[in-house]
Amino acid sequence: MFKKPARCYHRRTTMFAGLFARRIVQGAIPFILIVSGCYAQFVPGRYTLLLDDPPVAARFAGRAEMQSASASAYRNQIETRQQRVISDLAARRIQVTGAVSDLLNAVFVTAPADRVSEMLAIPGVAAVRPMRRYKPTLNRATQLMRAPVAWDALGGQSNAGKGMKIAILDSGIELTHPAFQDSSLSMPAGFPKCSGFSDDCKNFTNSKVIVARSYVRQLAMANVVDRSNPAAQSQPDDYTPRDRLGHGTAVASAAAANQNSGTVAMTGMAPKAYLGNYKIVGTPGVNDGPTDDVMIQAIQDALSDGMDVASISWGGPALTGAVDTGSACGIATGQPCDPVAYAFEKAAQKGLVITAAAGNNGSDPNLIYQEPYPYFNSISSPSSAPSVLAVGATTTSHVLTPSVGVNASDAPANLQRISAVAGDSVFTPSAQGANRAPLVDITQLSNDGLACTSLPAGSLTGSFALILRGTCTFTTKTSNAQAAGAVGAILYMADSSAPISPSAQDFVGPLVMISNSDGLALKSYIATHPRQVVTIDSAGIEMELSDYNALEKISPPIAANQLASYSSFGPSPDGAVKPDLVATGGLDSTIAFSPGLYLAVQTYDPNGFLYSVNGYAAADGTSFAAPITAGAAALVKQAHPSYTASQIRSALMNSAAQDTTTDDQGNPVDVEWLGAGRLDAGAAAAVTVTSEPASVSFGYLKAGVLPINKSLTITNRGTSSVTLAVAVAPNSTPSGITVAADKQTVTLAGCTSATCPTTTLAITLSGSVPPSGAYSGGITLKATGVSLRIPYLFIVPAGVPSTVFPLFGSLQGTPGTQGGTIAIQSVDVYGAPVSGTPVTFTASRNALTFQSVKGEPQCTPENSSSVTCATDNYGVAYTSVMLGPNTGTPTVTARAAGNTFSFNAFILPKPAIADGQILDNASFQSTVAPGSIIAIKGSNLMDQDLLMNSAQGYDLASTSPYPLVLDGVNVSFDVPAAGISVPAPVVAASAGQINVQVPWTLKGQKSAQVKVTLDQSFGTSIYSNVVTASLADYTPAFFTNSGNVADALDTNFKVITSSNPAVRGQFISLFANGLGPVSNTPADGAPASGTSSTTTAACSVSIGGQQVTPQFCGLAPGFVVYQVNVQIPAGIGTGNQPITISVGGQTSPSGIVIPVQ
Repeated sequence: MFKKPARCYHRRTTMFAGLFARRIVQGAIPFILIVSGCYAQFVPGRYTLLLDDPPVAARFAGRAEMQSASASAYRNQIETRQQRVISDLAARRIQVTGAVSDLLNAVFVTAPADRVSEMLAIPGVAAVRPMRRYKPTLNRATQLMRAPVAWDALGGQSNAGKGMKIAILDSGIELTHPAFQDSSLSMPAGFPKCSGFSDDCKNFTNSKVIVARSYVRQLAMANVVDRSNPAAQSQPDDYTPRDRLGHGTAVASAAAANQNSGTVAMTGMAPKAYLGNYKIVGTPGVNDGPTDDVMIQAIQDALSDGMDVASISWGGPALTGAVDTGSACGIATGQPCDPVAYAFEKAAQKGLVITAAAGNNGSDPNLIYQEPYPYFNSISSPSSAPSVLAVGATTTSHVLTPSVGVNASDAPANLQRISAVAGDSVFTPSAQGANRAPLVDITQLSNDGLACTSLPAGSLTGSFALILRGTCTFTTKTSNAQAAGAVGAILYMADSSAPISPSAQDFVGPLVMISNSDGLALKSYIATHPRQVVTIDSAGIEMELSDYNALEKISPPIAANQLASYSSFGPSPDGAVKPDLVATGGLDSTIAFSPGLYLAVQTYDPNGFLYSVNGYAAADGTSFAAPITAGAAALVKQAHPSYTASQIRSALMNSAAQDTTTDDQGNPVDVEWLGAGRLDAGAAAAVTVTSEPASVSFGYLKAGVLPINKSLTITNRGTSSVTLAVAVAPNSTPSGITVAADKQTVTLAGCTSATCPTTTLAITLSGSVPPSGAYSGGITLKATGVSLRIPYLFIVPAGVPSTVFPLFGSLQGTPGTQGGTIAIQSVDVYGAPVSGTPVTFTASRNALTFQSVKGEPQCTPENSSSVTCATDNYGVAYTSVMLGPNTGTPTVTARAAGNTFSFNAFILPKPAIADGQILDNASFQSTVAPGSIIAIKGSNLMDQDLLMNSAQGYDLASTSPYPLVLDGVNVSFDVPAAGISVPAPVVAASAGQINVQVPWTLKGQKSAQVKVTLDQSFGTSIYSNVVTASLADYTPAFFTNSGNVADALDTNFKVITSSNPAVRGQFISLFANGLGPVSNTPADGAPASGTSSTTTAACSVSIGGQQVTPQFCGLAPGFVVYQVNVQIPAGIGTGNQPITISVGGQTSPSGIVIPVQ
C-alpha cells in the first residue's frame, strides 16, 4: 500500500487561475482537492449475496481444468441459478450491480440495510456480507533485493522476465511513459485483451502492456437504484484504463519497468515482463476506492486471461480469517466470511501467483491516537489469504531530496539542479513529484524582496515567487505571494548558513528553501532571462542514506534492509504467519522526511496523488514492496516454467535473506514482524527444493490443544539427488513445549520427469502450553547448494487488551440517514484478538443514534445515543451510526480498555440545484452547448467547510486538465436513452454556484439530466436533486467584462476596455462560448494543444454592422475556451461598437459591444 501521512485526513487547496479564468467566472468558481479518505470501511447499501452452489473453482482443480467443457457446463448451470436469484431481486426492485461464478458464486447488489434479512430469505441465497471500500496500501530496490543475480541467471537484464505476464490490479498504467516502451517485445498470442470501450485495446495497449481492462463503470453505477435511469445516483468517471491517480503506474514500474532515467536510472524487477492493466480505481475524489465486486472480478479476469503473476497494493483491515466460513462469523455453513480474501485464495490455488501489500498500519505514524508500537494483527485483506504472498516493507539505501532547476537547456550548470529543503506547505499538485512554473523575482514587483508587505494583485499569477528570508515570518511572506497569485515559492537564505525548512502550513503549492549563494545566482539569471520556467522537484537529488542520516542528525541512524516500522505486522486474524516476507518499500516518513523509492508516475491528471510533470516521483510503502516481489515471482517462473504457484511461493519465502534483524528504530524483529525474511530474488531464482506450505502456523494455543501436527511436502525439482539435513531453530525456547520434525535427514532423488520426487515432513508442536507470548522460529533444510528456512509461529494469548485501535469510522450524510459504521479492534500485546471487550459509543442526545451491525454482537441498548458493543471472535466491535435530524458536526466518543477515541460526523444539508439555473456562463441563457463553460446555481452545492478562499467566496481550479472533483464536488450529466453517463470537469466551486465544462460527449443531444455530488471521498456520497438541462450544439455568446464589453485581448495581450480600445485595422482575440464541435476534439477539461482545434462550422463576426471572417475560430491553444481572432474593420466608427458572432445557424445575443478607436 502507498504510505500516506495519515489514516484519515483531507487537504483542501485553492490556487489562482489566470486572467481568462477570472473573467469567465462571472460569480462562479474552480479548485483542486487532495483527499485521503478513511477507506476499507463498509460501503452503505452495498452487499455481496453468497449463493448456495459452490463456485467453479471449488469443483475443478486447476486453471486449465476451469477452462474445460465440463467446467463450462457447470458454470452455465450455476449462472442459470444465479439468474433466478437476480429475477427475484428485480421483482423486489433490488438493484443488481454484477455477478461472478468462477472464484466465488455471488451476486452484488445495492439495497438498504433494512432489507438484508429479506435478501437472505430469497431461495438460493446462503449468506449476505457487507461490501467494503479499500485503500492503497526503484533503482536501489532491485539491487537490494539482489535482482542482478537473478538477471544473470536468466541471460542478463535484457532477458529478465521475458515471456512472463504480470497483472497489475490498481489505478491504471500510463501507457506512454518511457518505462513501458519496448520495441523488442511482440504481442503474445491471444492478446491484447480489453474490456470497456472498443478503443481500449487501440489506445491503451502496446508491446509491453498487453491487457487493458477497466472496472470503473462498475464503480460508477454501484449506488444506482434504477439502471434504466441512473441519473439520481450515478457517479460517472473516466471509464478508460488511463491512470489518473499515479499509483498504478508506480506499482507497474516497480514490477517491470524497462530501464529508464529521471533523476536516476531506474529499472523494475522483471524489466522484460509483459504487464496487464486491470484498473480497479477511478479518478481521485470520484471513484477512488475499489469495492469487493471489482476486486473479485479483476482477479477472476487475471486468472482467466492467463496471467502468470498478479500484484495488488490495495486492501483493508482483515476483519476475519481469510478462509474462515460459516459459524466463525455467524453465517451459513461453508460460506466465506471474507469474500474478497476467499476469491484471491481460490485464484492462487488455481495457479496464479499473487503478491499483495501487507499494509502500512504497523505504527500510528501521525500519533493521532498515541497507540503503542508495534501494532500486531494489522495485516490487510486480501493479503491475509494463506496462498497469497503478503509483502511487508524494508528500508532502502538512499533518499530522494528536493531540487530547484532552470528548465532552459542553455542555463548554467549550477542552476540546473540546486539542492533545496522542503517546507511544510500543502504541496500540490503532488508532494512526491515535480512541478514547474515561470519564476518571478519579487524585487521586480517594486518590493524589497522580502515579501513582508502585500504584492500587486495578479502579479504572480501562475508563477513561482523568489523571496529572500528575513524580517517577517514565512507565513507572512507566502501569504502575500499567494494573494498575488503565486502557485509556489522558492525562498533563499539571507546569509551563508545552511538552508532550513520554511514553515508555512497555509501556503498551497511547492515551498522550498535554497542557500543564499544559489538564491543570488538564480536571481541574477532571471534578471536577464525574465519569467524563465523553473522546476521544483521533490525527488530531484539522490542522497546516500548515510549522508542523509548525518545531515538530518537521525539517531539511531537508518540502515538499508531494516524493517520499515510502518509495515503491517502479523499474525493474521486466525493466528497464521503473516506477512510472508518483506521487500524494499522505502523509508518511514516519521523518521525520514524524504522518501526512498524512485518510481514512474502519471503525467495526465495533476490532481492525482502520484503526479509529476517529468513522470517521476519518490514515495514509500508496502504498495511498492508487493510489485517488486511480483517481479521476482516472474523471474522464478521464467527460470522454472514448470513450478506451480505454490512452489514459486516457497522459492521466494524459503530462500529469503535473514539479515533484517531490527526495525528502523533498532528494535529486534522476528517472524511475527517480517515472516520468512527479506526477499532475495537471486536466491529465489536458484531454488531447486521447495516446501508446501512455505510456513507453519500453529495458531493461537489454549489448554487441551496440544499436540498439534502439521505436514510439509518437500519436493526436489533439481536434476541431482539431494540429502537434506533437517533442523528446528527456535527464536526462543519456552520450557515444556517443543517444535520437532519427524526426520533429521531427507534424501530425494533427482527430478527426471514431469513428476519430481517428494516426501512428507511431519512437524509437531507438543508439550504443555507455555506462558502467554509469541513464539517463532524456523525449520531449516540444508545441503550443499541448498538452504531453505521455513518459518513457524504460535501464540499463547494474554487475553487482556493491549492495543485498541479504530479500524474505520468516516461518518457523513444528510439529516436522518445512515452515516457509516465504526469499527474498533482490540488485541493483546502479542496480537491475539480479545473477544468480549466492551466498547462504549456516545454522542450528544438527538445528534446521533447507534445501532447494532447484523451478524455482530448486539449493542445495548439498541437505537440509543449511548451504547455498549462487545468485540467479536476477531476482536472487533462494530456500531452503525444513524445521523440526527439537524445539520452539524457532532462528535462520537468511543471508549474501550482505558482508551478514548473521537470521530466527527458530518451532517450536511442536501445540495439543491435551483430550477432553471443551469446557465451558459457567457450569455446566462438556459440552453447550453457541449464544450462550453456553464454555471449551475443553487444552494448547499458544496461543503462550506472545504472552501479555502473565504474572502473571495469561491475557489478556482488551477490545474490542467480541469479536475473532475473540486472542493469535494463533482457534477454528472446523464442521458439514459443514449446510454450516456459522463462527469463534467469542474472549473469553480462555491456553495451557491458550480462552474463546469459541458462534456463533449453530449454532442447531438437535446437534453441531459444533471446533478451535483458531494464528498464521495470522505464517506457516503450526497446527491443533489436531478435537473434537466436543455442542450444544443450551438449557443454562441461572447464572454464579457465591465458589463457588456466583449472579453478580448489586443496583440500585446492587454484586455480591451474603454481605456484600452481596439484599434481599427488591427487584430484582436475574442473569447466565446457555444461555438460548437471542433476538429481534433481534446479530452473533457483538457486544453487545446494547438491551432488545429477549429470549429467544424464556419464562424462569422459582425463588428459595427460589418461582417468579418475570422482569421481563426476554435479552441484557444492552452485553454478550455473558444477563441476568435478577427481584424477590426478600418471603416467602422469609433466608440462602443455592437459585436455578434454567428455559427451553426445561431447568432449570439445582441447588446454586446467592443470599444474601438
